[in-house]
Amino acid sequence: MQRRPRIYIVIGTFHPLIGGAESQAQLQGKSLRERGYEATVVTFRHHKRWAQRDQVEGVPVIRIAGALLDGRARYPRAIQQLLYLCAMLVLVWTLWRDRQRYDILHLYQLSSLTLPAAVACRLTGKPLLVSLRSTGLEKPRAGRNTTASLLAGPLDPATPWLQVNGLTWIDGDMESLLRLGKPAVWLTRSLLKHSCSQIIILSSRMKQYLSSKNFLLSSTRFIPNGVDRRIYYPLQPQQIEKTHEHTVVCVSRLRYEKGIDVLLQAWRLVQQQDPLARLLIVGGGPLKQQFLSMTEALGIAGSVEFAGIQNDVAGQVRRGGLAVLPSRWEGMPNALLEAMACGLPCVATRVSGSEDIIEHGVNGLLVEVEDYHALADALLTLLHNPVLTNQYGRAALATIEQRYSLDHITDLYLDLYQNILKQHLRPEQTQSGSAISSLHLLDTSES
Repeated sequence: MQRRPRIYIVIGTFHPLIGGAESQAQLQGKSLRERGYEATVVTFRHHKRWAQRDQVEGVPVIRIAGALLDGRARYPRAIQQLLYLCAMLVLVWTLWRDRQRYDILHLYQLSSLTLPAAVACRLTGKPLLVSLRSTGLEKPRAGRNTTASLLAGPLDPATPWLQVNGLTWIDGDMESLLRLGKPAVWLTRSLLKHSCSQIIILSSRMKQYLSSKNFLLSSTRFIPNGVDRRIYYPLQPQQIEKTHEHTVVCVSRLRYEKGIDVLLQAWRLVQQQDPLARLLIVGGGPLKQQFLSMTEALGIAGSVEFAGIQNDVAGQVRRGGLAVLPSRWEGMPNALLEAMACGLPCVATRVSGSEDIIEHGVNGLLVEVEDYHALADALLTLLHNPVLTNQYGRAALATIEQRYSLDHITDLYLDLYQNILKQHLRPEQTQSGSAISSLHLLDTSES
């Protein structure tokens, strides 16, 4: 009987810092351990108060390089970068030291950590999987010193609190790798190309993203995010309150890339036609005060609730009759998957992931990025048409059941783990002879 592979999941940040990548890493580790597989998360110890050895929902966590990373924000930028480079060396050492404790290294995010992970796998002879989590903005920006502006709408664009800087958004995964310079990018690509490595993408648009960065490898595979249907499920008809049909839920970090300012501009238009409608925004982030100022300036504060960070996100989602995600860019948004698993139809922007999950006019509605007029029209369409809302909600739930349940996605990963380990142990086996029928191998000949 073949031994089950042991997985080290490597990610730059992890609980208690929570985002989409962190949530998916946790979900995967938990799901693997429930199936009897050894899965361990290896991450950086950004604060010394965090335990070096921990367990999060049954998943062991190893935090490293705390002496280097704790409090580094107080130093000049050059010193911060040097400390982070040293932390990456600690990561290589840790993965070398623990080489007998894992069979496969799974890196979350195709970031600057890809280079030390690839070096470690070259030294240890272990196979490497790298998951691309976000494509970033289609139009490149100049870097973190760049400024942007929240959508002004009827407000004065020169209003100071409408201005934001690069620290209020998260770029695509590869941006931190690109900042290491062309030699580092070349070395990383070479190590991945000439070793037992595979890149996992979450959406169809990510293929174009990798191609534009000259990083589309023949081993690139598509596996989307999954949602735990034991947690995210619809209410029973008798549990649904009348207020639900008038409530729109948005689960999102309050960051620039999430487009909450676009939503608030749209909500002003919604309120003009439907004063009973209520908007519930769940999540925290650096732009909260600016968004609160915007609700006051637009005269919509009375219809918008900022619920902040919540432990029971599923319970918050089920307070609404539909969901919205107005992102400027994404990877594959968990918020949409979770809302759809609760039977809510969604309105979202045409960005990576969202356009794969939502089939316009079938299980939800899609609008263009930053088009708050179209966003308002789509929300009003569902708020004023309960029959259509229910129809889309049923279709949304069916989409999750068929393609995005956590069990299904875990099965895909287990097939991939077994396959890559088999190829690694028997290099003479060809790719075609060990293809995974349930997994999509992307055709890269178009690029």
